[in-house]
Amino acid sequence: MGHSSIPRTRLAGVLLTLFGVIVVSPDSVLIRLINADIWTILVCRSLLGAVGLLVISVVMEKPIGLKGFRRIGIPGLALSASYVGCTMCFVYAVTHTTVANALVIMSISPVLGALMSRVVLGEPVGVRTWLGATVILLGLIIIFRNSLNTDSITGDVAALGAAFLLATKFVIVRGSKEISMVPAVVIGCLLTGLIAAPMALPLSLTPQGFLFALLLGLVLVPLGTTMTTLGPRYLLVPESGLIMLLEVLLAPLWAWLIIREIPSDQTLVGGIVILLALIFVFIGAFRKLPSGPLAD
Repeated sequence: MGHSSIPRTRLAGVLLTLFGVIVVSPDSVLIRLINADIWTILVCRSLLGAVGLLVISVVMEKPIGLKGFRRIGIPGLALSASYVGCTMCFVYAVTHTTVANALVIMSISPVLGALMSRVVLGEPVGVRTWLGATVILLGLIIIFRNSLNTDSITGDVAALGAAFLLATKFVIVRGSKEISMVPAVVIGCLLTGLIAAPMALPLSLTPQGFLFALLLGLVLVPLGTTMTTLGPRYLLVPESGLIMLLEVLLAPLWAWLIIREIPSDQTLVGGIVILLALIFVFIGAFRKLPSGPLAD
């Protein structure tokens, strides 16, 4: 998106990020409904997503068009690499642990992003963030302790990896807010699909699974990713992080309504601990923010 296409106000960032989270929240349930191996899911989600994102990028970047791919530079390539790793970890997590476990663990990414932004961008990290990080660690221990002797432990570890990579994306987007990183996500989608393609078995998809793959790849991923990539450009990491918490509530709700998956008691306890810690951190961050447009 061009430099002046959206007013640089928090309202624009809030609306973009909020709608992006709502659109992408059924992602994990659709991955389950596709009912295929991880490589086939990655190919469908990534290559179809790349097509949708490419169309959105070219349309939104007028008159820049495809030149936007040359503008992303080294930060954009770094974002593409983090997107590849994050997507692989996310899909693995959703297919190897519960949706609630995966989303609760990944919800820590904003706090990780805030800590990273202190090192990379020089943004301050307050006492609340450090206290919140300590409590979050307690919540993670509760969740992981319940998974240690089960098959879901690998999925939980993958979700933790996705959280670190997603935090990296937040910091890169925030540090390069003058440049649209949607083209970088397109590249990340293409790379993910190409890496997974040799191992994929697309002919194994059922007609129903194929329809779910089209919905996920051509609609939810492009729209949701575009909005959650652009939104944080107009927000500080704590602001976007608080909004992203909505997915932690919506995704398990979709899982319960559609595939009847019920989180364990330990996940609920650990999740509540983490959510309360995140809310504590982000409310404190909001109080310190000036009103009006976000400074460029």
